[in-house]
Amino acid sequence: MEIFHIVNAVRQKLSQYDALQVSEILNDKPISQDELSEIESHISFKFPDSLRHLFINHSSSLRFSWDDDGKRFFGEDCRYGGLNLISPIQIKNLFEDMREMVEETKAELSEEYDEGKQALVDDWSFWIPIVLFHNGDAFCIDTRTGNIVFLEHDVMDGGPNLHGIVLAQNIDDLISKWSIVGFVDIYDWTEGVNDDGINIESPVFSKLVPLFV
Repeated sequence: MEIFHIVNAVRQKLSQYDALQVSEILNDKPISQDELSEIESHISFKFPDSLRHLFINHSSSLRFSWDDDGKRFFGEDCRYGGLNLISPIQIKNLFEDMREMVEETKAELSEEYDEGKQALVDDWSFWIPIVLFHNGDAFCIDTRTGNIVFLEHDVMDGGPNLHGIVLAQNIDDLISKWSIVGFVDIYDWTEGVNDDGINIESPVFSKLVPLFV
């Protein structure tokens, strides 16, 4: 099933749960194939087919959110979620910022080694942000592997914590697994993944999964 329809189906299921606060899906007009190709050339990365189809045929971005309003229906760790799949233009701009940060941090590392800064330099040049969270964290495509990885926006300050944790094998795997847990946003993703990425059988999701399966 296409990304657009999967997200819409999840949103509809969540909205049937009267106790939840669920926003409408917000989107932007599709991008032309020429515009998308120009952005891909600029960042030296071709988006996966499913994302290209979404951007060209449905919407250049997808956003919705949900919140249990403090009720803890799905447990202490599954209180809110949603999806902020950013547009190709946003992706390009954010990736440019990340590359600038890498160059600035390289200069700092030449004077003094720091584990967090080294992690940023080693990875951010290869990570394409696709899902952005309010605090600046992101889910990214690692161009070296195709895996979806967790970007900590402050890794250079506190050192690696969730930095680089694998959420899925690729974008289609991410949407497939993450949709089964309602695009929930949990604080510590180490509790919700295994070696293959998001683990829908993890105890942290036990009260949420039945809503979608």
